[in-house]
Amino acid sequence: MNLVTSPLGSPPISAVLFDFAGTLFDDRDLRDVHLQQLRFVADAAGCTGTDDELRAAYRQGMGIAYRSIAGAPSYLHRNLFGGAFSGMATALGSSIDDATAQQAVSRQYRATIDAARLRPDCLATLGALRAHGIHVQIVSNIDDEQFGPMVTGLGLSDVIDAATSSEAAGSCKPDRAIYETALDTAGVRPQAALFVGDSIGHDIVGPATLGMRTAWLAPRPGADPGDARPDAIIGSLGEVLGLVGIRTPHGAAR
Repeated sequence: MNLVTSPLGSPPISAVLFDFAGTLFDDRDLRDVHLQQLRFVADAAGCTGTDDELRAAYRQGMGIAYRSIAGAPSYLHRNLFGGAFSGMATALGSSIDDATAQQAVSRQYRATIDAARLRPDCLATLGALRAHGIHVQIVSNIDDEQFGPMVTGLGLSDVIDAATSSEAAGSCKPDRAIYETALDTAGVRPQAALFVGDSIGHDIVGPATLGMRTAWLAPRPGADPGDARPDAIIGSLGEVLGLVGIRTPHGAAR
């Protein structure tokens, strides 16, 4: 499987589990399409505001929505985002009905499916892992209505072995059940799995609690993971190859 010893030590890595949004694609690239939905909500609520004001109102709305599901091991993200859009309207001093909030979520889902673009080294990295016999899986807090079309539309079906959504698992990161479902699907023990992602809580602390090794995709060079202790900090997906001991065509581990 591996051509050189993994820098992560023993046992060797036989499965790599990837977060989706923020990891395989950069969700910061979706700021403009997301802003369109914020403007839609503001118009529906009869409100005006600068782009920064609309984003601030949405952050307030998301805070309200998260508090409403605090402690719940599983929830539909359609409901979470619908709550965030409703909370945004409230923060702007108005309101929208549930149908309008859900329309905003549907618009956001469609826009994300259409606009998301994989990181440049994504397909090559996942393909190389799989070619070396390593199980490759996406593990994401996402609803199936968005997850399936995105996996297919982004061309990921041919370079992964499995995809686990929070809806299918009945568990949202960092609840342990979604990681257990992913490990069962991979057929590996936690110690033989590497979890790669950009969220400290969801992709580093959560998997490490089960005994998985972790790699944090940092947002910028020198970023501090705080109290979390990922086994590796990377700046690109291609660096995962070196972590599992795969040589490049030129013979050097990456």
